[in-house]
Amino acid sequence: MNSKVKETLKDAAVGAGIGCAVIVPGISGGTIALVTGAFKKIVTAVDKLLSKLFWKNLAILIPFGIGAILAVAALYFPITLAFEHCMLAIVCLFAGFMIGSVPSIIDKVTDQKLNWKDIVFEIVGFIIVVGFGLLSIHFNLNTSVQGMFSNNDWYLYPILLGVGIISSTGLIVPGFSGSMLLMVIGFYDKILNLVKQIPEQPLWSILRLFTFAIGVLVGFIVFSKTMKRLFEKHARATNFVVLGFLVGSIIAIFVNDQMFNYLKTSLNTLDYILAPIFLIVGLVVSYLIVVYVRKHPESETQNAENK
Repeated sequence: MNSKVKETLKDAAVGAGIGCAVIVPGISGGTIALVTGAFKKIVTAVDKLLSKLFWKNLAILIPFGIGAILAVAALYFPITLAFEHCMLAIVCLFAGFMIGSVPSIIDKVTDQKLNWKDIVFEIVGFIIVVGFGLLSIHFNLNTSVQGMFSNNDWYLYPILLGVGIISSTGLIVPGFSGSMLLMVIGFYDKILNLVKQIPEQPLWSILRLFTFAIGVLVGFIVFSKTMKRLFEKHARATNFVVLGFLVGSIIAIFVNDQMFNYLKTSLNTLDYILAPIFLIVGLVVSYLIVVYVRKHPESETQNAENK
């Protein structure tokens, strides 16, 4: 097979993994890009979009985009159905993904002796993510957000724009799941349900989805540029913050208002049966990806080159 075709197919596969991060809480698109060696290639192409090489860099990003779109389309209905009937089990699957990917970040910070600054950066990342979960419980965000979606108040749209920008961090910031953050603050299932509501309320549903999508696009560009510079100038500190994000996410995905409401009102036998199985499956699959990347290291520097 032609090497260019192989590279394109590989980029599409990585894009599919990133697409999973769009819709599956707990999976970080940035972590997938990082462990597969595609991170620098993506952020470099995004960084150079607004230049004379626009079309060349857009062509680099297209396979990732196609893979991501196909993954979102394929997972939308299964994830929606699973969330309605066995949320705890599916969240355990997501938690397994996160736990299994922790070694991928640890691999990047074991080249030097641990110092107090490293610990501080990790704690900061941990507190930020867990803080979102605790705040969602304190302010009962799930109920508040449901109320906003039930009405068509104008302020929902700037909020959706901001939420889209924040959630885009999961596409490019390793260790941080944007969809997990949406779940923690009560927006995840509401945004998913907008697709199902299009036949009934086409105008409002499409307008809300479009507003959210614009936020995701803006955030993706901004955070791509930001992460590129952070990894170039402060790689070690950034990796420890990322590690804190990842560990904090494992707690926050269980400790949030939406999960607490589900545990109190909707927990069922299927959850008890599937939760431990899904946790192990997620952990094993995620760790096998890490093992594969360890055995097949590739030069990110070469991948970042615009050929």
